[in-house]
Amino acid sequence: MSKRIKIFLFAIIYTLTTFSTFSVQASKVTYSKTLEQIYKSKDVYTDTQKRLKEFNKNYSNITYLFSAGKSVQKRDLSVIKIGNGSKKIFINAAHHPREYIGTILTLNQIQNLLEAYTSNGTIDGQKVRNLLDNQVTFYFMPLVNPDGVQICINGSPSYYFNANKVDLNHNYDALWFKKITSTYSTGTKAFSEPETQAVRDLCLNIEFDVTLAYHAAGDIIYWYFGQEGADKTRDLAYANMLKSTTGYSLVSPANYKSSTSGFKDWCVQKLKIPSFTLEIGGKRGITKPVEWSYYNTIWNQNKLVPVRIAKQLMSQKKFISDKNTTLIYKSNLFRQGQILSINGKQYIAEKDVTLLTGIIPESQKEELNETAIYINKIPYINLETLAKCLNLTSGLKNPQIRFIFHK
Repeated sequence: MSKRIKIFLFAIIYTLTTFSTFSVQASKVTYSKTLEQIYKSKDVYTDTQKRLKEFNKNYSNITYLFSAGKSVQKRDLSVIKIGNGSKKIFINAAHHPREYIGTILTLNQIQNLLEAYTSNGTIDGQKVRNLLDNQVTFYFMPLVNPDGVQICINGSPSYYFNANKVDLNHNYDALWFKKITSTYSTGTKAFSEPETQAVRDLCLNIEFDVTLAYHAAGDIIYWYFGQEGADKTRDLAYANMLKSTTGYSLVSPANYKSSTSGFKDWCVQKLKIPSFTLEIGGKRGITKPVEWSYYNTIWNQNKLVPVRIAKQLMSQKKFISDKNTTLIYKSNLFRQGQILSINGKQYIAEKDVTLLTGIIPESQKEELNETAIYINKIPYINLETLAKCLNLTSGLKNPQIRFIFHK
């Protein structure tokens, strides 16, 4: 094993079979609620969670469901991973509560990919099974702001914030500035909110190659945040592809600093990756959720977006090299910053090991301590040794873990 161990999530919790095994399901999957019923529900969070669990159960060979963190009111910020390809795409929705039509759209996109995978079908001429097995992995977070959505649908249809009354899409560290009035807040600091912290840590851990956030409304695409040279050329190519796919208009880059500290802005400025905000659902300036009657149009405009992003990504030549170690255990993301890289080796604090594994057996403590180091008198465990103790190298012996070690 190399000096720099890369622990990267490989996606299935419910099976102990090898990854190459795949059985096409005999009958069409049925769901507890339709997408329209979820959109009109008084508990969109619970119904979305249920739909994600149904996806994960019925398509367990290609999906993995985990939580990236908790909201202010302790709701799971769920992410579903689809595929095993090396290039990674992140699609999210509902930073702003009244814009949760994007939640329904992402659930529909997930379903479309999974059904095409199962039937060995194509989308936009692309064999989906080959795409997901060999080329890309999608990560979907349909509800970035579940607390706000619940507030919105239960009596406050114009609600725009999280439970702390902070605008999440102006809480990212990209020319962030503090603005707190009687009716509006960008937070006390960048990443002050648990939801944006969770999205940040997910991005820093998984290291996506491209991201997309759904908002509403306007039928427009935000793509620019100061890119220059080759990066601008690269991102404009994505933007033009999204324009031709959806029929939406590109927002001029001329006054991009007039709206800052969004998710897309942070991805472009700090992560140096292509990132896009798609405003779906008709005219700008809505102050309540998009009417359901718009949905068929929204779906027809966006149903090809995931596959076309994947195709554009595979044609891309310049990528950011992997830098970090990722660890997901028992369906929870292990947060960025808890894993340290020192002299080419990866370490995790002993106290965090116990959070992952429970009480460390005495029989393993001696072996773990042999490669441990101390930082400010705090013991840190070598991840390579930990992996050996937990039998993580094959990913098949522990039903709660699916990891691959990358050299």
